[in-house]
Amino acid sequence: MGPYLRMPFRSLSVDNFISRGASGHVFHINSNIVLKCPTKFDDAFPEQMEEMEESEQRIEAEKAVYRILMEDPHPNIVQCILCALEGIFLRRMESTLQERLSQSPTAPIPTSTQERWVSQLTSAIAWLERLGLVHGDLRPANILLDANDNIQLCDFDAAVKPGAELLVGSEPSCKVDENLETPPAGPVSEQFSLASCIYSIRFGHWPWHELDAHARGDKLARNEFPSVSADALFGDVTKRCWHGEYTSIASIEQDVLSRLGRSVAQEEALRRAALEEMAAEYPVLRAQCEEFVATKA
Repeated sequence: MGPYLRMPFRSLSVDNFISRGASGHVFHINSNIVLKCPTKFDDAFPEQMEEMEESEQRIEAEKAVYRILMEDPHPNIVQCILCALEGIFLRRMESTLQERLSQSPTAPIPTSTQERWVSQLTSAIAWLERLGLVHGDLRPANILLDANDNIQLCDFDAAVKPGAELLVGSEPSCKVDENLETPPAGPVSEQFSLASCIYSIRFGHWPWHELDAHARGDKLARNEFPSVSADALFGDVTKRCWHGEYTSIASIEQDVLSRLGRSVAQEEALRRAALEEMAAEYPVLRAQCEEFVATKA
């Protein structure tokens, strides 16, 4: 018998499977909750043992970040409901930003929605900065959308402290030089990734999407970027972020809000209102997770 995926709970099966990433698997629990857990195989091949060990480490690292976020949540960061031995129980979302952008040629994204996404994403990254964290793998595949089409940032297994070495280098979102070396984690690395996300939101595709990965990577390493002149609102922000001109993500957030005619104080009031709504729903979701763990093991 060959290796097969080990389910974190006996009640789960392949019918509950949603997706698989570098850090682990995601399973459907109910209409509001998913479980993200490390990859484990029964009767694993020797080469799969390393994958299992790495997956376990990445999920544990992500749990540590979510424990911080549970104390200081943000309405545009996926809510962690429970960190259990088996994995992380999270609010279920509708889709990824990557999936939505891939549909944009036939289902154009309204300008107002684009502007909201840029504001929400910048706010979420700035919040991580306040907590002393760098996401480290910011790209549309790691950005979810909820039922109301709001940004929900996720996937924190590559998050590190400022000044640390980046753990991943996903092209074309990660800043590299011509020697393929990355800067330390911090405002320079994070705003480069943010710039590529803003560009993708505004133009519907990655920078230099028409090139193959090698040619695209060469251009970005040489600081050769596609034109953003068609984006009168955020084009300058994108360009400045690519070149690392902002001293912090907080300063980018202020710039974005200013261009939208909003203030940090107004955003703070909206954030608090959204957090109150999240807090009101949390006890029910937490009880559902605890009951699942207690009865479905």
